[in-house]
Amino acid sequence: MVAIGEDGKAIGLIIYDCGPENWSISLGYVLPEHRRKHIYTALFYALRDKAKEQGNIFSILSGTHPNNLAAQAAFEAQGRTKEYIMYSYPLTDRGDGKEPTESAVAHSQGRSFEEMRMPEYLVEPFDTGPDGLKSMQAFINEKAAEGYALHQAVPESTCRWVLIFSSLSCAQRPAI
Repeated sequence: MVAIGEDGKAIGLIIYDCGPENWSISLGYVLPEHRRKHIYTALFYALRDKAKEQGNIFSILSGTHPNNLAAQAAFEAQGRTKEYIMYSYPLTDRGDGKEPTESAVAHSQGRSFEEMRMPEYLVEPFDTGPDGLKSMQAFINEKAAEGYALHQAVPESTCRWVLIFSSLSCAQRPAI
């Protein structure tokens, strides 16, 4: 879902995954100069209406950082309820940058770290710098070599972008 401003440029978006009974919001973003104007709420309600039209969707899931009280207040104002707390397993130690030899999650499921699936979506901030869009194309090519295709590019400013990549297996699915 994308909100388009009067100038024809994207000012907000919601990226979501469609499960058979639940949809899950993986990213919600509104440009800073357009925040507090109910754009995200309008996007959420459009997604809600689309799910209701489909008829078989039980709920729309989303999450935020526990310190993001503004997002939590907005979610509750939209009628969402807090149902669970999510935990993460860091793949690098944020202090010293060392990587573990194996993921405890993969190991507990009887799979090696190498056998774990790559994420379906990857969101990368990008600054084109003095090389302009040529450097962005090189970055997109690097991600393609890692198995990702550019899904969407959202400009934040003249040189700053948010690039959304999808895994090639996800990119081959029809867009919703």
